[in-house]
Amino acid sequence: MLRILAILAVVVASTWGAYWFVGARALDRAVAQSLVESPNFVADAHSVRGFPNRFDLTIDAPQLTGGDARWQAPFVQVFALSYKPHHLIVVFPNDQQFTIAGHTASLHTEDARASLVMTPGLSLPLERMALVATEPRLQTDGATHTADALRIASRSQDARLHEVVAELETVFPDPAWMDDFDPEGNWPRRFDALRLEGRTQFDRPLDRTTLEGPLPRPVAVALTGARVRFDGVDLDATGEVEPDANGRLSGPLTLRVTGWPALLQRLAEAGLIDANQAGVLRPMLAGMAAADSPDLIELSLTLREGTLSLGPLSLIQLPPLF
Repeated sequence: MLRILAILAVVVASTWGAYWFVGARALDRAVAQSLVESPNFVADAHSVRGFPNRFDLTIDAPQLTGGDARWQAPFVQVFALSYKPHHLIVVFPNDQQFTIAGHTASLHTEDARASLVMTPGLSLPLERMALVATEPRLQTDGATHTADALRIASRSQDARLHEVVAELETVFPDPAWMDDFDPEGNWPRRFDALRLEGRTQFDRPLDRTTLEGPLPRPVAVALTGARVRFDGVDLDATGEVEPDANGRLSGPLTLRVTGWPALLQRLAEAGLIDANQAGVLRPMLAGMAAADSPDLIELSLTLREGTLSLGPLSLIQLPPLF
């Protein structure tokens, strides 16, 4: 019996080892082919290790280009368990560089990694993704913006449509940049949380062919939620807001505001609403506040070409997204 078990163990180990070498060779060829055939994806070198239980792919000096945007880093590592190759863990270096429309930005993080889960099959479409970066520091145009954490997650609705959530925790915009933007000091220099939710539809699926040919590009974007927390003010918005060709937002919006008196005062001091509007809004909003929480209100608002309105009353003109 022991001899049979020993022979069986050898056969299983040999079969598993052969599977790993076949898989590693296929992965190596696929990456090499992408580097040769894709003008958007270049790198200095790559290697596959991890025998016998993982596929560990390291790509040296990768550079990814799409339109007027480019990302580059000293390396990137992709890990997958050999028995679960459709679930990837991507580890990024501490320093990465982005170029968008001629503007260069450097991102430093203490740790940054992502989890990507593909739907098993030939094309391996992206099912869901989660990225977490600790202590991100973004440097661009002479300014340095920092935060405690960055989280981005997505989930597919179909092959081309994805729900996306992005959140920053404990955000400190660059002080000099904020002083130029807000010399009167009407707005805080620290934000406890910034969150954005939306849906993005791409012109083709995000799958194993993503790096082949032009990168998938967004063809439709909708914002479905946002949250901003600072100095006792908590704004939580939900709706279905879409930008037009000029980046101006339109659509219905429900806004839940905790700390509305402080927010109204800030808006008036910043000149975003005039004194007459503030005088009209204050008693109106006080009458709409919750009986057991007078600092809390919920408003049904409308955005039309960037103008935020409460019924017939125009409140704020929002800047375009792009």
